[in-house]
Amino acid sequence: MSRLSILDERPKFNILESPYKGNASIVTLGCAKNQVDSEIMLGALKSSGFEITNDLNNAEVVIVNTCGFLESSVKESIDCVLDVAELKKTARLRRLIVAGCMVERFKGDIRKSLPEVDYFLTPDQLLLAAKAAEGEFAEVLNDAARPYFLYSDEMPRILSTESHYAYVKISEGCNRPCTFCAIPGIRGKMRSRSIDSIYKEVQSLASYGVREVNLVAQDLTAFGQDNREDLISLLNKLEGIDELSWIRLLYTYPLGISQSLVDTIKSNSKVVPYIDIPLQHSSESVLRDMKRPIGQFHPRKIVEILRGLSVRTTFIVGFPGETEDDIEDLASFIKESKFSSVGIFTYSKEQGTPSFDLPNHIPQKEKDRRRDYLMLTQKEVVGQVNESYVGKVIPVMFEGEHEESELLLSGRAEFQAPEVDGQVIINSLQGEIPKPGQIIPVEITETSGYDLVGEGRNLCC
Repeated sequence: MSRLSILDERPKFNILESPYKGNASIVTLGCAKNQVDSEIMLGALKSSGFEITNDLNNAEVVIVNTCGFLESSVKESIDCVLDVAELKKTARLRRLIVAGCMVERFKGDIRKSLPEVDYFLTPDQLLLAAKAAEGEFAEVLNDAARPYFLYSDEMPRILSTESHYAYVKISEGCNRPCTFCAIPGIRGKMRSRSIDSIYKEVQSLASYGVREVNLVAQDLTAFGQDNREDLISLLNKLEGIDELSWIRLLYTYPLGISQSLVDTIKSNSKVVPYIDIPLQHSSESVLRDMKRPIGQFHPRKIVEILRGLSVRTTFIVGFPGETEDDIEDLASFIKESKFSSVGIFTYSKEQGTPSFDLPNHIPQKEKDRRRDYLMLTQKEVVGQVNESYVGKVIPVMFEGEHEESELLLSGRAEFQAPEVDGQVIINSLQGEIPKPGQIIPVEITETSGYDLVGEGRNLCC
């Protein structure tokens, strides 16, 4: 669970001033895409006259933006909702609203299951957050045709990230057939924003001091397929924004990865040589049962195309029918590919997904064992990858004081995405302390687990 940190200096966009209506807060669960949704709801609340507070005890309205992707995330969401509901007894809370993926996934039953909640908002109703907060929302929780939501640059938004970086959602929904995934049913079919709308938003972000933009979507590489645009054209357009330092690609899909896209990433002065691509497995039989790409888009083929980029990926272990040979194949793949970052998750049997009814499901204890084995394999790889930076001077985006000690500073290298990857711990710095978002040269002197440690030099940018 992450409560949004809203500070007065955070950029606010398209906010209209309205008479004060009370204090409101949002708790966000799940991914960065959900975080963008929360920022839109914050903008809607602020425009309607609500003051945004970090203090749940001081909030008269609280929105819990839920995740509904996995059974574990649903449980976390429900636990969070029940915890917040207690504030009606002990604090100032008078209206509890639950939003997001869990609402859409279980909208037929959720009202009966959570009577403590005043209103439920689906992912298509973000702009109605203020109406719900005011008690003027006509709730509809049925399977009628959906007016699918798509964010635009003209909508209100308040950043909840640090002021020097932001997430920008470039499309919504997904058309992929992965048998383990509930997202297409929750978020609907893939629909892209226009390049013009994204450019205007990123240009506005940069003018407010944002120096790193992280492009997010359920399927980034499918961007533009529905409106005759494409990801390469978007990247080339964004390169022209002078104030911007870094552009990062998160949540890409193997189909759509091409040599021309990789060449664009390598040649574009703003796009960092980093890509996040959930490969999910290496075994052809498991991939086939997952309905993931094989053949020319098999993970091993994709890794060859991506040579020269830092690759972050995720894998699912314990998929129905997975064998020990499949696990050993995946371990070999991790060793040979030398990914900069890997997340490994155990398969979750999700109602409503095609894999739910597959035979040969694997016990949770065995799934955990396989995950732990592969995480140890990746830990060794990360140690080797990180050691290769010792003695080198690399560009680092300065972030500020280290969260664990005021005697240390921190930043991120090009191959470290916010919140999900390691960081660069700066134990000494020449000259004045830079502003967050500035790029400084750091000489790497040692490693510390998944992090790098180094000495900052004079500012280069």
